Amino acid sequence: MNTLRSKFLLYVLAPVIAVMLALSVLSYMSARKILYEKILKNGENFLKSVAEGISASAVRIRSNLDLLALSEELEETSDDVRRILFVRLTEELGEMVTSVFMGFPDGRFIRGKKTPLPQGYDPRTRPWYADAVKLPPDIYSGVTAPYLDAGTRRTTLTIYRKVMRPDGSLIGVIGIDLDTTLSYESMTKAIPLPEGGNIFFTSSDARVLFHHDAARIGKDLDATGETLDRMISAAIRKNNTEYRLLLGKRNGEKWYAGYHRVPTTKLYVVLTASARAVQKPLNRLTLQMAGLALPLTIGILILLIIMARRITSPIEALKISALKVTEEESYQEPLEVQSRDEVGQLTEAFNNMMEGLRQRDFIRDTFGRYVTKEVVEELLGKPDGLELGGETKEVTIMFSDLRGFTPLSERLAPEEVIGILNRYLGRMAETIAGFKGTVNEFMGDGILTIFGAPVPRYDSPTRAVACAVAMQLAMTDINQEHIELGLPAVSMGIGINTGEVIVGNIGSKSRVKYGVVGHHINLTARVESVTTGGQILITESTFEKVGDTALIRDVRRVSFKGVDDDVKLYDIAGVKEPYNLTLPDDSRVMQALKSPIQISIQRMIDKTVSGVPIEGTLTHISGEWAKIILPEPLGVADDIRAEFYSGNYPDPVDFYAKVFKTTPEKKAHLHLLRISFIPTELNKILEMKALE
Repeated sequence: MNTLRSKFLLYVLAPVIAVMLALSVLSYMSARKILYEKILKNGENFLKSVAEGISASAVRIRSNLDLLALSEELEETSDDVRRILFVRLTEELGEMVTSVFMGFPDGRFIRGKKTPLPQGYDPRTRPWYADAVKLPPDIYSGVTAPYLDAGTRRTTLTIYRKVMRPDGSLIGVIGIDLDTTLSYESMTKAIPLPEGGNIFFTSSDARVLFHHDAARIGKDLDATGETLDRMISAAIRKNNTEYRLLLGKRNGEKWYAGYHRVPTTKLYVVLTASARAVQKPLNRLTLQMAGLALPLTIGILILLIIMARRITSPIEALKISALKVTEEESYQEPLEVQSRDEVGQLTEAFNNMMEGLRQRDFIRDTFGRYVTKEVVEELLGKPDGLELGGETKEVTIMFSDLRGFTPLSERLAPEEVIGILNRYLGRMAETIAGFKGTVNEFMGDGILTIFGAPVPRYDSPTRAVACAVAMQLAMTDINQEHIELGLPAVSMGIGINTGEVIVGNIGSKSRVKYGVVGHHINLTARVESVTTGGQILITESTFEKVGDTALIRDVRRVSFKGVDDDVKLYDIAGVKEPYNLTLPDDSRVMQALKSPIQISIQRMIDKTVSGVPIEGTLTHISGEWAKIILPEPLGVADDIRAEFYSGNYPDPVDFYAKVFKTTPEKKAHLHLLRISFIPTELNKILEMKALE
């Protein structure tokens, strides 16, 4: 086993064969289950068809009896005419009806059959006549229990019907003999028996009424002593199910059996078949699957041999090529050689080749993986600088994001959107670099920045807050450029938080990202999500580090999903020495609309309109702030979309904002909004409304 090819065949072929065997077994078991269910269902359908066929014959005969009993000819005609009528009816009802007859209270007996009757035959002593006489006055017909006809020795049912005069007196009892054996023979011609199967009839007390073995007719079913016969007999005698399937022993072998009761009768149809005969299709299936699996296995073996040759040949060629660079130095710890096969030889060649590529590949990989100059300078001097992994550090995280950029981008051409992003991100990156921050990632119009990694600094929180103020001040120049280019102004929200995170190289050997992960990253993103345009919010952990250096405009508590306690946030107005940066005054002077505008408000969740619109009134507005009155309160920091119609525009106009404050009034709620995006055409409409 010293060659890669032999190991490939062992480690690949063995699992493949094991999987194939497992799939074959599962397929066989599934097919076996389906086949058994089909066989049992066929047996049930066969028994049900025979039982329903006999029942249908009985129903048809009973209908003819009712018609005959109500016929006026039956009472008024002579016995000879009645006999002719019975003969004709016997012929019309088919071969399963052996006789139509009638018994009278005076002992007379007429039937449509010429065979002589036994000496002293009295219909009044027969079960069919006695059962009919005992019926309640409102019941006229019935059927006898199955019995063996004395003449034919066949299983017979007698269906009888009382014939009454209008005054309620009995004229006589009509009877029709139904040969169920003939019914069985008719059914088995249309529906063949299972291979090796037997079918017979029993009564409700498990007495055999018809059987292919004439010696068993008239005897109890369990008289054979066979286990299966005793099981069937016991189940029928319980008389609690119309249908049942059983499995038991007969003649030392397994047999299947099932029975079905003929509806409205006490007759049972029983079917038996040997398990060996039933399993013949399954045995054929086993042979077919084996015949299919063997050539398939051989084919897979041949294919794997071909694949092994194709895989190992390039590797061996690579080994030869790698050995050509053994004179150069390595820039990492040599890889462990774990075998003596081609892979082991390739590993030795790889280690030797890497020896000579240290300087070239180290510089190339370093500059290719890191985009921040400070990160590159920090790692160039470390031999293990490119190793995957991280360490826990306390850093200050800053999230910044443009407000209303999504609706803005939908209204501009792609090149205009890219121009806005490039100007914004370029200016912000310069500002962040000036405060020794590390841009970890650009996320569309958002920026994730960390202070204190990879180079730790004692004043990282203060520099982060000062950087945020400088970024907000830089937005003035950016928006001035936008105005000169005929583009709308944009605003930015910034969230800052300080805490321990895991900092390090994330990814693979071929692709590495210097990043941060941890709870405080998520918390910072949530702080940023509640900021309005032009606002900077810092957490208490950052404020404790900054101290009196920060100028605070406001303090509030906010509840975030997934955070147990409310988070205390500080609204930054500026920073003191040595930076001395101050944000413009938070002017909330708004122009009152002389004609308030009816507007429709919808919440924005993940930058998507959500929920049912709320109808309200816009009363005040300026370039950055607005006031609206709604019948129900919105949540502070909720993002919303406001829409209304103007007579000058056929389509609705809209603007986007964040709820800054909510004040309850008598029957409504006053909301102060910080506008995040307002289109140019809407500004013109609102100016006109303010002058009306």
